[in-house]
Amino acid sequence: MKQQGALLRQRGHGAHSKAGRVATRVKVMVEQAASGEFAHVRDDLGGWISSSTVSIGLCRDFEKDYPEPPNRIGLRAVRVDDAMAERVFDTSGLRDRDKQFLDRRRVIWETGFRPAYVAVNVDDVPVYLSWFIGHDHAELARSYWGPLFPEIVPELMIGEGAWVPPDYRKRGVMREGMYVCTEAAKADFAPGVRYVVAYAEHTNSGAVVGTHYAGFDVVSRRTETWRMGRRSVSFEPATEGDFSVFDDIDLTS
Repeated sequence: MKQQGALLRQRGHGAHSKAGRVATRVKVMVEQAASGEFAHVRDDLGGWISSSTVSIGLCRDFEKDYPEPPNRIGLRAVRVDDAMAERVFDTSGLRDRDKQFLDRRRVIWETGFRPAYVAVNVDDVPVYLSWFIGHDHAELARSYWGPLFPEIVPELMIGEGAWVPPDYRKRGVMREGMYVCTEAAKADFAPGVRYVVAYAEHTNSGAVVGTHYAGFDVVSRRTETWRMGRRSVSFEPATEGDFSVFDDIDLTS
C-alpha cells in the first residue's frame, strides 16, 4: 500500500494548461449553444468559474488476487478496433446529455489513446467501455488532461473514460465490465505493469462501488478546483470519510 500511495502522490499540484480536453469541452459547448442546450452551457461555464470536484482514487494491484464478481450477464472483454469503435460511439437514440458524454469519449479515441476495451454481452452488444492508459501515452495524457492524473510511470496504468449505455445501467454492468476489461489489460500488459488506478467522483457512488467490486482498493482522493478558468489539482491519501460511500452497501452480495 505504501508503494501505491507513493505512485499516486508523485504529482502534488498542477495549474491549468491548454490541454486538449479543455479545447474539446469548448467545442462541445459551442455545439450545445447552437442546438439550444443553454442550460448545459450554463452549467459548464459555472463549473469553470468556480467549482471543486472530489474524486476517489481506487487502485488494482496485479500481484494480488481478487475475487471475481458474479458475472450474471455473461460479459467478456474485447479490445476496441475501428469496426468496434463505429458501434461503440454511435449516439443514435441517446438523450442530449448522454450524446455529449459519449462524444467526449469518441474524442479520446480519435486523439489516439489505446488500448480501449469493451465488455460485450452474450449477444455481442457492447455494454461497457474503458481505456487503459500506460506509460507510452504519458505525454499525450499530460497534454490532453493536464495534471488530472499522477505521473504515469512504467508500472502504472490509468483506467479512464468508463461508459455504460443508458439501457444497461443499474444492472451490475459497471463492476462486471470493469472486472473483465481490467483482466484483459492485465493479460496484455502484466508483468511490466503492476498497478491500475481509476478515479470516480465521490458523488457517483455507483462508479465507486462498481470499481471496488472489480478488485480495486480505495487509496487516495483527488480534488480538482476551478477558479475563473484556472485549474488546480491535488492528491492526498484517502481519509475515513472517503469510505462513507460503502456505508449502506453489502459488499458480500
